[in-house]
Amino acid sequence: MKNIFILKKCITFSVIIISALLLFPIKNYGKATALKAGIAKADITPTKAIYLGGYRLRTEPSDGVYGKLYTRVLVFDDNMQKVVFIESDIIGYKDHKGTGDEDRKGIWQLISDETGIPFNNILFGCVHNHAAPRPGYEKNYPEWNKEFNSKVLWIVKEAINNLQPVKIGGGIGHSRIAINRRKKVEGGLSYETFDENYFSQSYGPDKTDNPVKILEIEGVVRLGANPEGPIDDEVGIMRIDDISVNPIAVLVNYACHGTSLGSRNRTISPEWMGHMLEYVEENLSGVTGIYLQGAAGDINPRFIGGLEGYKDNLDKTKSLGYEIGQEVLSVFNTIKTVTPVSPTIKLVHKDIPLPKSYSKLPEDFRRTTVPVPTTIVRIDDFTWVTFPGELFHELGKRIKWSTQSRFPFIIGYCNGSVGYLPTQKAFSEGGYEPAWSQFDPISEHVLVEEVKKMLIELF
Repeated sequence: MKNIFILKKCITFSVIIISALLLFPIKNYGKATALKAGIAKADITPTKAIYLGGYRLRTEPSDGVYGKLYTRVLVFDDNMQKVVFIESDIIGYKDHKGTGDEDRKGIWQLISDETGIPFNNILFGCVHNHAAPRPGYEKNYPEWNKEFNSKVLWIVKEAINNLQPVKIGGGIGHSRIAINRRKKVEGGLSYETFDENYFSQSYGPDKTDNPVKILEIEGVVRLGANPEGPIDDEVGIMRIDDISVNPIAVLVNYACHGTSLGSRNRTISPEWMGHMLEYVEENLSGVTGIYLQGAAGDINPRFIGGLEGYKDNLDKTKSLGYEIGQEVLSVFNTIKTVTPVSPTIKLVHKDIPLPKSYSKLPEDFRRTTVPVPTTIVRIDDFTWVTFPGELFHELGKRIKWSTQSRFPFIIGYCNGSVGYLPTQKAFSEGGYEPAWSQFDPISEHVLVEEVKKMLIELF
């Protein structure tokens, strides 16, 4: 009888365990034996005049080059799966998902097909540089568009070829090269518009010989310098060494638009972020850098050509990059790398449905939400969370806190372009970003809560 009783208890316990596993399945990442990393970069600087992206006022192609543009690729491999970080020194992608006519599959899918790396393991981003072209733009010479795609594919393969066992370490620096850009105006009459890089009576397609004075009401939020406003000043840094502790790569994460050069500038530039990596690589022999843009939706550089009386200055943009580059270098040299305790690459992806703004609903009643492709990657003490657009920095900080990770990074402008996602508070204040956003104000909270649910799957 006693044996039967014990048998019944064992069966009951087994049923409970099986039921729990069915309800709450454990994600099986396999057994990683070591972490490998490979990095590479390719020069994508146009050799002919080309139209730059980011500003409506530009009506003519580029007039020169000041510094090189690159596509940079970092690959991690835990012997079970790979994850690829792709960042280009450009404004954005017209069609990297492959929905256009010229390239039906798209470069993103092509990378997956030719490398065997799953589509969702490829984090395809850009630094959001407003002094650079946009691949796929129909006015640009087609040779550059084709060359860009071929170089991206080639440099991904190069980074994979460069894979080697590594040690990693992290650090957090701080920089004030950025400034909050949501300025409350003093009010009054002026010939200047609310955004001289988008509409102007003195330059571009709206230039007129009969300008009018424009009335602004005190307290209205416009694009400008708001030095008392908040920013995320953290400079997230990942140092990657080979197994003999020779540095081979640095990953940098910081939230700030690439807009120190305004619409009147027609010279190709890598912007402050490209100059930052230029400084770091010049001072760290054998090291290749990669910059991941952060939650920069409401953050600009300290100065912007065309706004607040500033004029475009390529040398000042370079000095801005060198300033933050010095902070990166300082922190990098203090980081001690180790073989990761948990080398497993943990990855989860979801298209998070965010509610559309009320004004957008009549466009299609069958689509009341916007799918927001979101990927979260965790390796040891490091966590990366992507957003396919311009996330406000306060949302980025909330998500970073939610990761419960020592080194959390937000990757904005990655795997798509859904535009601005402001905070609910910013929606109530108005201004440029809320006016252009397609989201309902409640989307802030929906996104954060959905990301928290995704993070649970990584523990």
